[in-house]
Amino acid sequence: MLFSNQGHALQIRRTTPQDTTILLRAYQDEAFMRLYHSNHAQPNEKQLIELLEEREQYSPIELGYLEWLILHKQHGAIGVTALGDYSPIHQRAEFLIGLFDKQHRSVGYGTEATLLVLDLAFNVYHLNKIYAYVYEYNQFAQQNMLKFGFQHEGTLAKHHYWLAEKKFIDLYINGITVTRFRHHDKIRRYSLRLLGRDVTQSYEIIKLSSNEKLSAAANHRFLIGLQKMLNH
Repeated sequence: MLFSNQGHALQIRRTTPQDTTILLRAYQDEAFMRLYHSNHAQPNEKQLIELLEEREQYSPIELGYLEWLILHKQHGAIGVTALGDYSPIHQRAEFLIGLFDKQHRSVGYGTEATLLVLDLAFNVYHLNKIYAYVYEYNQFAQQNMLKFGFQHEGTLAKHHYWLAEKKFIDLYINGITVTRFRHHDKIRRYSLRLLGRDVTQSYEIIKLSSNEKLSAAANHRFLIGLQKMLNH
């Protein structure tokens, strides 16, 4: 199962225990968590290490959750994104994304990271639908969701109790199906510009005859080269 993806400026890769310091700082930042995962309990370092180690022992399919660190070629770790609440029967998952610093939130990094996740979700994991919840006070995120191809499917009135402000707020629910993804011209144009490839097109599977298949040694060299390219 593929756990990383690469664009022009960004790479996403599955989080590991080595990312504890970065993630701990983010999860303890109230301004960031207010937008990313309101009311989320703040883990201490030991709890976070144990959680990340536990995730390494199971596949995302078993956990129903897959988290990536968003890495910029120059700035390093700039955010986190995830697919959660995965349902194998319904082939759907909840999409989450958050950029750590305000200056990185309006320069296209969120768009590129979202494209990388959607590419994996629909072209590699073969999901049927991705959905996302947005807090009513995060109008910037809601506008970006709609601009990017997600459809507003409803408002859950006073559905979430915001502990910081001690009041109930609305949640907007947005979704995108694989059919909509495949035929969305804006996603196609964004992906060509930011990733250098059209992610709305499903990957072509090329079947090789026994005479065309790589030798074991050549296949090993190819996989090493591919991994270096993904980690570049």
